Amino acid sequence: MNNPEQYKIGLDACPTPIILVSSGGVVVRTNSRLDKLFGYDRGELIGRSVEILVPEDIRPYHPDLRDAYFDVPTTRRMGTGRDLNGVRKDGEMIPVEIGLDPIDFHGDLMVMVSVLDIRERKRGEVMIRRAMDAATSAMIQVDENGRIELVNESTEILFGYTKDELLGMSIEMLVPERYRRKHAVYRSSYQTNRDKRAMGGGRELFGLRKDGTEFPVEIGLTPIEGMSGNSTMATINDVTRQREVERQIKETSERLKLANGELQEFAYSTSHDLKAPLTSIAGLLSYCGDDLENGKIHEVQHNIVRAKALTERLAKRIEDMLALAKAEDFSNKKSNVDVASTVNDVWNALEQNGVKLETSFRHAEPFQTVSTRFVVVLENLLSNTIKYRDPEKINRFVQIETWSESNSFFMTVADNGIGIPPEHRSKLFGLFQRIANSDKPGSGLGLALVKKHIAMLHGEVSFESHDDMTVFKVQLPQAEVHELELASGGVA
Repeated sequence: MNNPEQYKIGLDACPTPIILVSSGGVVVRTNSRLDKLFGYDRGELIGRSVEILVPEDIRPYHPDLRDAYFDVPTTRRMGTGRDLNGVRKDGEMIPVEIGLDPIDFHGDLMVMVSVLDIRERKRGEVMIRRAMDAATSAMIQVDENGRIELVNESTEILFGYTKDELLGMSIEMLVPERYRRKHAVYRSSYQTNRDKRAMGGGRELFGLRKDGTEFPVEIGLTPIEGMSGNSTMATINDVTRQREVERQIKETSERLKLANGELQEFAYSTSHDLKAPLTSIAGLLSYCGDDLENGKIHEVQHNIVRAKALTERLAKRIEDMLALAKAEDFSNKKSNVDVASTVNDVWNALEQNGVKLETSFRHAEPFQTVSTRFVVVLENLLSNTIKYRDPEKINRFVQIETWSESNSFFMTVADNGIGIPPEHRSKLFGLFQRIANSDKPGSGLGLALVKKHIAMLHGEVSFESHDDMTVFKVQLPQAEVHELELASGGVA
């Protein structure tokens, strides 16, 4: 073929719109489908500049792009990675895909341009986009190399990035740094066994927002096969609320389990520990009746005093059990607590019976907790140190130390009292457990109250005995540990 005219039959028979352009940018030949696509009469474009079909904002530098192509002519698609538009005679912009094929006519280089009308495809993409944006779940399409190809509006809202900030970036930017290396391995492994499934396989998954905050997620993976390669659509849901509900259900279940155990112990106590004093009181009152008939007033007075003491002891036990039952009804609103002042207030309200208080406060300020619960813990721990003091010792004391470590507040309450016999240690925090010498007054509920209130504060309590000292250790979580500020210590 020595003349472009010889392409006429082939061009007109081609089902694709075709235009033949010279190296100078002049239209040499078009087929009927190209003329129809752009709204021109047959042959109307021949001899005109090809820039007439290019959007106005691109026309000024389009000749430079055309010249660059003719410097290195190759068969390729035009505008890879960009949206291309053509301009119809009536000014309407239409989305197109363009292929370029260089043709040499005896040293006269031309390019055959094939033009595809992709308006229907774009309309379909718009519908798909609208459907994706209507989804409440975040949706991210990722290519084989982990690069983000497509995101919906929910993704922008969930992660705090704009679409432009995400497109073309590695998906690992949305993964916490400590998981990124593993995530890249998991992603590569998925490419060898692509199937529709949930991501994670039993692992807890987390997303990373633009502001650096992490949140728990559930992710579904759907493979997508396309002409340009394999992609994966990830559907992501924030499950922060779900995890919180699960945590609350777990805590409620644990509390119900604990309450059931307490109820069983209460039933046992009712049938044994409470029944015995009531039987004794009834017997003493019966003796009083007999003694009154016999005129033994002194015996009546003695038995009434004994009955009163038993009644008071029984009332105290019932009061403590009610306090234990109401432990969950306390407000859980946290506030800043002055530990030194609270300790002194609690200590001064107790009958100290010769026991000396020593303190060393080294915790970070502010210390935050539920004040009423903290007071109950202190009251019971300190009253126990007084109750179980060692009368054989001249120097009787209790030591309180506090410090902060790893976002926690720590407190130890140590005393040199009579100690805890080994046979009592395994059930020390149980209901109705008397830690030593049953003749000591009390219901055996004090340490049970301590444990329950600390559990409601999501803390822990433990004890140990060594060197003639009994030490109770309390750990309470803190939202944030600030720079250590030493509080003044002293001796009360």
